[in-house]
Amino acid sequence: MKKNQFPITATFIDEITYDIPASNWSDDQWRQDLDNMKNVGIDTLVIMRGVFYDKCIYPSKHFPTLKEEGEDFAKLIFEEAQKRDMKVFLGLYISNLTWNDGDYKHEVEQNKIYIEEVLERYGHFSSFYGWYIPQEGCSHYYNLKETTQELASLCKEYAPDKPVLLSPFFKGRNHHPNDTFAPEKTEEVWLDLLENCKGKVDILAFQDGTSPLEDYEEYLKAMKRVCEKYDMHLWANVETFERDVRAMFFPIPFDVLRRKIAIAEKHVEKCITFEFSHFLSPQSIFPSAKNLHDLYTKYYTERAKKQK
Repeated sequence: MKKNQFPITATFIDEITYDIPASNWSDDQWRQDLDNMKNVGIDTLVIMRGVFYDKCIYPSKHFPTLKEEGEDFAKLIFEEAQKRDMKVFLGLYISNLTWNDGDYKHEVEQNKIYIEEVLERYGHFSSFYGWYIPQEGCSHYYNLKETTQELASLCKEYAPDKPVLLSPFFKGRNHHPNDTFAPEKTEEVWLDLLENCKGKVDILAFQDGTSPLEDYEEYLKAMKRVCEKYDMHLWANVETFERDVRAMFFPIPFDVLRRKIAIAEKHVEKCITFEFSHFLSPQSIFPSAKNLHDLYTKYYTERAKKQK
């Protein structure tokens, strides 16, 4: 992993909130939070999804949106990222959490319309770096193999130079306690799921919270072997929210975050988080996120001094 004072160098941006509350920030508050990100070494932003259910992050001609012409969240992020020399991955269209029980043909047709529209609107931004496929999974449910292959192919067809990022999850004991895939089984499943994606999917960033901490390193080793076989880059989605205490998400205890990072740093090229603005930002709507930010910055600033 490339050394940096702060280990988390990328973050998702979840403006179409689903299972976390809306921050209801103004454009100026978003600008300030991009400064907050930049101050702790974040150089890459991943807009989680562009269209989801009946919501769109820009005033679209084709998809339901509450945005008016003067309200363009995608443009705001591309513009402000460009000013700060940050890269942006743009999330694709996703109809719903199961994309209608795996109706990948519908997802592809809708994403053709979506990709054409966003490239026309935002393709000129130098900050527009890549694509994120938000149809997340852990196995063959919902035609994940066909969905991933077809959407990745579509991205490369329209923009061959833009890398494609996935952030799947492990079928680990934290997420599927009664139907778990061990690391070896997980490797086997993903070798099959991605067998037609070499040269189409560029980056895998598995969600770490779906694996118990004691199993996490073995899952990363297994995914590293998958990435090596298919010439993909391995990142870690180091989640800054806790999964194992209550149904709603809140900022993670710092000692747990620090332990997860210590494991990931040994095996991955980059750490991304879901997600800075709610769970690690000094201006988060959660007071404990401000405290987590202070602990995080203090610890890794002191670590950097000791390493000199």
